[in-house]
Amino acid sequence: MKPYSKLAILLLAVFMAAGVSCTAKEKKVQQAAVAEEPVDEEAIRIASIAVSQLPEEMQGAILDNMDAFKADLAKVLAEESRFFIIADKSHLLTADYDPGELVPLDGKGIKVNKKGMKLEKVTFEALKRMMDDSSREGLSLMVSSAYRDYKYQVGLYNYYISKYGKEKTDTFSAPPGASQHQLGTVIDFNDVENTFAGTKEEKWLTENAWKYGFSLSFPKGYEKVTGYDWESWHFRYVTRAGAELQKKYFNNIQHYMLLFLDFYRN
Repeated sequence: MKPYSKLAILLLAVFMAAGVSCTAKEKKVQQAAVAEEPVDEEAIRIASIAVSQLPEEMQGAILDNMDAFKADLAKVLAEESRFFIIADKSHLLTADYDPGELVPLDGKGIKVNKKGMKLEKVTFEALKRMMDDSSREGLSLMVSSAYRDYKYQVGLYNYYISKYGKEKTDTFSAPPGASQHQLGTVIDFNDVENTFAGTKEEKWLTENAWKYGFSLSFPKGYEKVTGYDWESWHFRYVTRAGAELQKKYFNNIQHYMLLFLDFYRN
């Protein structure tokens, strides 16, 4: 089989679905490829989503490693789908969204800056492992914010609007229903300021958080993509399988992985 045949099959299907015209030479290559190998419908579906939704460098990471991507994707799909729900300005959670069992952080050996915070149970367990390991390395991670219900977000958002105005507020605070914190799977660490960036704790999280299933939600340079300012302290639990998928194929950008999974499922 010629080395271009698999990619040619995928692109032919994508081009046909999108109504994109091909040159005579491209058609000849694609037709020859199709004749050589049966069409992988699952790969075509994945390629179609990648080409239509992702930046070019992420498309290549998937298209050039399709068999490995399918295997890694299967691991993510075996996890509970609630860990991959999109919660942003275009995908609002309802006021009664159920995050699952919530665990209080008080008295659990986790450093917190205020009492009464909670996290979804699986997220809590992953956080506890991560904070225990970081502590053994002499680091001082502290939880500054965790689960927030819809009502709390209404009050917080309106407070910021009264202080900063809506336009400024929308760059850093989520409207009710758009906050990842309502999922119960998000932690804000330490000072909740970008002075956190460059600290030994932030560097450790950047290097190791994925091993425990966490990823940075709002990275620097992607403000127009995520809709929010850079937040070096804001990490979301997306499972170990999800964090690995994000790291390997999505340039470690959480938003694009969640977008892909949302299109794949729906």
